[in-house]
Amino acid sequence: MASTSSAPVVPPLLVPSGSSSSTVLLPVCSAIPASVPIPGTSAKVPLQAMSPSAYRTHPCPVCVTVQSMDKFHSLSCQHSFCRDCWAMHFEIQISQGISTQIGCMEQRCDVRVPEDLVLNLLNRPMLRDKYQQFAFADYVKSHPELRFCPGPNCQIIIRSADISPKKATCKVCLTSFCFRCGTDYHAPTDCQIIRKWLTKCADDSETANYISAHTKDCPKCHICIEKNGGCNHMQCFNCKHDFCWMCLGDWKAHGSEYYECSRYKENPNIAHESVHAQAREALKKYLHYYERWENHSKSLQLEEQTLDRMKTRINEKVMKGLGTWIDWQYLFDAAALLAKCRYTLQYTYPYAYFMEAGSRKDLFEYQQAQLEAEIENLSWKVERAETTDRGDLENQMDVAEKRRTTLLKDFFPTEA
Repeated sequence: MASTSSAPVVPPLLVPSGSSSSTVLLPVCSAIPASVPIPGTSAKVPLQAMSPSAYRTHPCPVCVTVQSMDKFHSLSCQHSFCRDCWAMHFEIQISQGISTQIGCMEQRCDVRVPEDLVLNLLNRPMLRDKYQQFAFADYVKSHPELRFCPGPNCQIIIRSADISPKKATCKVCLTSFCFRCGTDYHAPTDCQIIRKWLTKCADDSETANYISAHTKDCPKCHICIEKNGGCNHMQCFNCKHDFCWMCLGDWKAHGSEYYECSRYKENPNIAHESVHAQAREALKKYLHYYERWENHSKSLQLEEQTLDRMKTRINEKVMKGLGTWIDWQYLFDAAALLAKCRYTLQYTYPYAYFMEAGSRKDLFEYQQAQLEAEIENLSWKVERAETTDRGDLENQMDVAEKRRTTLLKDFFPTEA
């Protein structure tokens, strides 16, 4: 007896024929999936629904691998690459610190890759996190009212609606910087000039290397002297001769000659000299200003060491009953003001270097020399604080600060 099939019987579907008295019988499609036989075997492979793009193939322009079109992604520029090449491209760019500026892989194409495509094709969570961190940093850097604090290991973001070149100070690490350009605060020099100056210093660093040493010869006994403090008033330990570290002039006559020490004397006939002579004069002028810029930078570092030694000496005095920490607080105030004044003085030299010759530059260099003289007097008193009268020191602090604020008011009014 013939066996019966176990397949279910599918009833016909009744479809109206257009009249009320008759119907048309149509078979319903089988629910059993369609399949195709494998040649040489009795097995069959079911067919799955595929999108039209899956049937089309295309070679990737980067890896030249022929793949189905659904494995490709393109940008608004219509340049299309396989997802593996895109992913590799993203990983390389992110490893180089690039995020929102990741561009199309096609040469000379400026189209940027959208964030959703990058995050979709990055497989590793660590890379996605790094990309989002870089993207956030790019956003902060591009926002006119936001700045990252440039302090070491500080991630504080500072906001200001006023983006003029003013001093911003982080409340966490106390780092001060210029809010407009994000570099160290540089009054009275403006942002454009300080960029030019720092670029020039970097380009000419090898030329200026020879002046970076801390040693010079005493102009009287010629013994080698090392500068171990911030003050430019030097006294030879061998012959006790007092002289200026910058110009090596006699300190006794130096008080009235600070203007000559800090200013650069142009050669009035340089326009008629040869090209080589003009180049030598240009280098001489640069080194004059660079040496003073660098010297005050080093003096700031040395005076920090002086402050550490001062703390040790004061602690010893307090332990011996010679006053309290409050009694000696004026010395720390003097050291803080000294650093503030010297910092301003350091940035007067790039300003003077780029100034045009004339009466305004003459006035600036005069005020610069006056400020420098008072700073060195203050530095001398601070470094020898044990024998300095408190009233005398506080008077010197007042004079130095007035010189500083007057110069800034006249040549950098936004600071006043």
